[in-house]
Amino acid sequence: MANNAVTAKARAVYGKFLKKDDYISLIHKGSIAAAIAFLKTKPLYADDFADVAESSIRRKQAEELIHKNAFDNYMRVCRFASGDKTGIMSFHIKQLECEQLTKAIIAVSSGNQEDFVMSYPEYISEHLAFDPIRLAASKNLPEVSAAIKGTMYRKALDPLLNDPKPDINRIVTMINVCYIKWAFEQIERTERGAAAEQLKEFFLRKTDADNLLMCYRLKSTFGDNSSITELLIPYHKRLRTRDIKEALKMQDPVSALRDLFVKIRAATPAYSDIPEISVNMADHKYFRHRLAVSTNETESLYALMMLFRTESMNLCRIIEGLRYGLPPEEIEKYLII
Repeated sequence: MANNAVTAKARAVYGKFLKKDDYISLIHKGSIAAAIAFLKTKPLYADDFADVAESSIRRKQAEELIHKNAFDNYMRVCRFASGDKTGIMSFHIKQLECEQLTKAIIAVSSGNQEDFVMSYPEYISEHLAFDPIRLAASKNLPEVSAAIKGTMYRKALDPLLNDPKPDINRIVTMINVCYIKWAFEQIERTERGAAAEQLKEFFLRKTDADNLLMCYRLKSTFGDNSSITELLIPYHKRLRTRDIKEALKMQDPVSALRDLFVKIRAATPAYSDIPEISVNMADHKYFRHRLAVSTNETESLYALMMLFRTESMNLCRIIEGLRYGLPPEEIEKYLII
């Protein structure tokens, strides 16, 4: 199938995503059951949700269904690609893999392995480079290191996981470094010219945002500057380490970091008072645009992947809000629409 046919299919699938009016309807449903019943009427969810008994579904079950639906739909589109299907799909797989490894390490370090097991998405098991069962059975971080033997993470993480005083933030940073390094190697192997540069920009935009959000959270929560910049992922698009250092020296460093969210998005106005939401909204607009104009199948599929992730995030926030009885206007503040 030609590139333009794959991009057309990706755009057609995105055309089935929920619209703003759908989200507004959902946040006023009043219950998870009513929200699931509503999703059953939508083309993107009708088949996968058809047999769900919405009257008895719980929050975590609903969230797992939402994530699985996005995963399955994305993988279906990837199968139409004319190039290296494993390579194209692996961007998403590796991102999920890194997220699960991060969750497992945090769970083991805090003695909450059961939480990891309970939230683990079983449907991705066959795609992962490590054994999730062995990972979940790890009693300490050295055992995690042994569980990831033979993967791209082992060499970089081994000294950190075997440190007598492990720094979880450093470990998370290194997982992200492994992912970006791997992604760039895949891009250089499969893409050329402008397409390769565009794909790298996707990852660098995310790295800019991840670095800023990490700094913002640490500074606003703990207030200590001493080691923040040492935790930065060493890749960037517009954000430089010196930008972070200068912001941290300001009289109001938290506000200065918030201002950087606007700067790194090429003067995009702040969409929300919540930095994470503001950045995600700008990225959502960006990936919508890339999907609309791209003629490269890998770029189109990557943009679609990021849009799927946003839709899943929105729906899970709605489900959580309905579970705890939050007012619709409060739920809406956290939606990327």
